Amino acid sequence: MQHHETGISRVVVLLLAMGVYTAYAVPAQGVTPEAAPYSELRQIKKFVSIEVQILGTAEKLGLKSGELTDATRLTFLNNFPGVALEMSGAPSVDGTERLSQLGFLTCEVWTVGEEYVVAYHLDCSAGSYLMPGRPGSVWNRVILGYGPKDEISDAVHKGLRSMIEQFATTFFKVRGDNRLQ
Repeated sequence: MQHHETGISRVVVLLLAMGVYTAYAVPAQGVTPEAAPYSELRQIKKFVSIEVQILGTAEKLGLKSGELTDATRLTFLNNFPGVALEMSGAPSVDGTERLSQLGFLTCEVWTVGEEYVVAYHLDCSAGSYLMPGRPGSVWNRVILGYGPKDEISDAVHKGLRSMIEQFATTFFKVRGDNRLQ
């Protein structure tokens, strides 16, 4: 019983701590995707890095960074028609492309708990490179949730798909392209 209560209290503390952390990711009322922070997305010609990293107990729950990355890349390809995906992992400056034309999308999956209740935190950021090896995030979304251990994998996959779809909507709206609306 003590072990179960400790696990639940850790989950509650994590949820409360992340509640403060996620406050900045909630878009303000009345702010449109055309607002200044998103305008940099217009310059992106191709994406050179799409990755999902796992933290916490995710691996013990059967979540694998490589599999989540592959699924996220597939979701990207399905939602970003006409946008190149060249997985070099980082920009190379050969003089033909400006760094601001090279996009990235990075997601972190953080789980806490291995027993009945598992908390998860999904955090995706996207933008362009400001200088070699240094991405500049202009878009960010966070999902925080919890549930039974057996349902976490599906919840994480659904959450990542949802965030990629949200990013696609913003990306194309900023460009004046309504193909996904």
